[in-house]
Amino acid sequence: MSQRVIIIGAGPGGLATAMRLAAKGYDVDLFEAEDRVGGRMRGFEDGSYAFDTGPTILQLPRVYEELFAESGLRLKDYIRFKRLEPNTRLRFWDDTQLDLTSNIAAFKAQLAQLRPDLPAAFERWYVEHFRKDVVGYKPYLGTPVRPVLGYLRFDELMAALPFRPWESLYDHYWRFFQDERLVYGLSYPAKYLGMHPTVCSSIFSLVSFLEFEYGIWQPEGGFRALAQAFARAAEDLGTRIHLNRPVRQIWIDGGRARGVEMADGERIAADAVIVNADFGYALQNLIPKQARGHYTDAKLQHMQFSCSTFMLYLGVDRRYEGLPHHQLYLSDHIRRHERPWVDDSALDETNPSFYVCNPTLIDPGNAPEGHSTLFVLAPIPNASYHVDWAAKQQSYRDLIIKRMALLGFDDVERHIVSETCYTAETWRDDYRTYQGAVFNLGHNWNQLGPLRPPIRSDAAQQLYWIGGAVHPGSGLLTILEAARSAAFFVGQDVPLTSMSMVTAG
Repeated sequence: MSQRVIIIGAGPGGLATAMRLAAKGYDVDLFEAEDRVGGRMRGFEDGSYAFDTGPTILQLPRVYEELFAESGLRLKDYIRFKRLEPNTRLRFWDDTQLDLTSNIAAFKAQLAQLRPDLPAAFERWYVEHFRKDVVGYKPYLGTPVRPVLGYLRFDELMAALPFRPWESLYDHYWRFFQDERLVYGLSYPAKYLGMHPTVCSSIFSLVSFLEFEYGIWQPEGGFRALAQAFARAAEDLGTRIHLNRPVRQIWIDGGRARGVEMADGERIAADAVIVNADFGYALQNLIPKQARGHYTDAKLQHMQFSCSTFMLYLGVDRRYEGLPHHQLYLSDHIRRHERPWVDDSALDETNPSFYVCNPTLIDPGNAPEGHSTLFVLAPIPNASYHVDWAAKQQSYRDLIIKRMALLGFDDVERHIVSETCYTAETWRDDYRTYQGAVFNLGHNWNQLGPLRPPIRSDAAQQLYWIGGAVHPGSGLLTILEAARSAAFFVGQDVPLTSMSMVTAG
């Protein structure tokens, strides 16, 4: 018989890991507490409007193509992607505007309008990042995490030193551009790492380069359709997906994972268990205390978790035809380097930055003809800062709705047909996300790479973690790379018998 693997949670990391293991010949069961797959990416419907939740940006299509190809499948048989133009439109505190685009000539023309020397500065930055991609992506993001000492390879260190990884993201961009609009415009992905650019390592400038070089994409049907595509592929490869089957606890005995105990009392044995539930939530609710290692409640409270997000999911009875898919307003509050601005430890009730996704123009099936869905996001404190959302939610909602006009969404209030609001408490309670920290652990220096929680548990054998808390970090792209690593570690620790490999072949 083949080795049996149980995966807890049908988020994208769990589904991708199931695909890889089932393709190798493992006997895979995936248990999901909800009635649909996707985790935070599962989406929802409100009448005739359909909404994505979780990710709205897809980078590096090749990683998805590799996932399917290495599982013996073709991505295009399950889902297709559409390239966006521009990638993202930025509006700054001084009312200037910049379209981030993979059309480099057009981008340089915009920079020339800001300052004549900026196109040449950008060219220097761009050329440098072709080398940074080679030096940084595969060794650090695209391969299984190593022990700390494993990163002290002379050749890799010498290759990385010219890129000044000790610099902050802010200092990195300032060194090239000396313009805070570009500094904050190009470093906005730091927010989705749980970081402010002044305390985030410059290694993450690679994210902006990847978007320039390879574009930003939208799955046809939205990210909820991407989750369904992963699930169909996993099932086609033999994975059994069990919906509405919550796990009560992981069964640990003799220092190793033996299986799971279900909420209904059933105990199911396995040769390996992979946890795709939120890291903090799972530690407190799914892992026996003896298998938590040094990740005690006290340890969790001292770790740095990301901000949360205030979300408005709006169904509106009009189209915003002239506006791009992704827009971001950057308030001048982002230029402040002290608390609470640098760590989102208090609610900005006067001038918050915010993001709007306008997907219906490229994905019209999510709303009735002539209507749209809009997703609005504002970074907010996570639940550990105890914002009184019962008192604040309506006034903060009104502030964000009013400010949408800054991005061209005029009179949106009178066009709203459907409205759903999420706060940090929604992410914590409905999505089982520790502290409502939607981007999971921050990426400060003591939570980078091998200093993040390990994929291969160091507290129990045959127990593995997959998701935004582990190396290489939060974000859909990096979670798919973590899935590759998780499958590699399972293959090392729970090797298939020759008979099961023949059967899989």
